[in-house]
Amino acid sequence: MALKFVVGLFESKGIAEDAVHRLQHEGVSPPHISLLVMHETAPVPAAVAPELGAFEVDPMVIGNVRETYAPFIHNGETAVFVRTHAEDEVDLAVATIRLYAPVKIKVVGAGEGAPLSHDIL
Repeated sequence: MALKFVVGLFESKGIAEDAVHRLQHEGVSPPHISLLVMHETAPVPAAVAPELGAFEVDPMVIGNVRETYAPFIHNGETAVFVRTHAEDEVDLAVATIRLYAPVKIKVVGAGEGAPLSHDIL
């Protein structure tokens, strides 16, 4: 079988990372898996800024809220790419990625200008 890629698009980086860990647990070699954040989290909306400011004076929250907690918030659209060489590897990748409710799954043929094979989801 020709080289194919299974691509899963997720709403957040955290969910995509969970799918990557599960793929590795299922036996997919880590060099055959790539994760790419497609869209970083947008800046804080103006309407939310006062609420963040209120947290800064809250005695239960220690330190600067933006600097302390913002690095842990990574809710950008993220794609997971799995390189496969056999049809059973494609099936395993699709089934595993599907467990994490992706926005979309595609199977893509390798090669420059190769057409997209088909949408799975």
